[in-house]
Amino acid sequence: MSQGRSAFGGGFGTPPEMTAPFKATARCQLELMGLANRRLQAYLQVPARLAQCRTPQDLVNEQMAFWRTATDQYRESMLKVGEAWGQAMPWLAGGATKTDRDYINFNGTGSKDGGAHGSRQEPGSSKQRRVA
Repeated sequence: MSQGRSAFGGGFGTPPEMTAPFKATARCQLELMGLANRRLQAYLQVPARLAQCRTPQDLVNEQMAFWRTATDQYRESMLKVGEAWGQAMPWLAGGATKTDRDYINFNGTGSKDGGAHGSRQEPGSSKQRRVA
């Protein structure tokens, strides 16, 4: 191989299809590190926030706010992770597509519309061949 040429043909570059999973992995790791950082900060703020509660209702409101924020952050992070992998592997994000059925047609008996279109005849015979 000559210097400056890759095994894939062109110049110095590599096909984007080959680097996409690595980029998606890096984006996922970055997002998960950010999520861990946000959740750690929220856990560290819990004692100070609970110390400000004066009634049981304040305590319940703080707990609900904590868990609401947690679920929102987890949801947003997982959407970003899924988006990263969806861009790296678009065939996974496309979902199931409806395909036409594969019909086997023996003398017109297996056609979609049930008719005998394109039925086979014996050479030299004007009668239609019947299959039992």
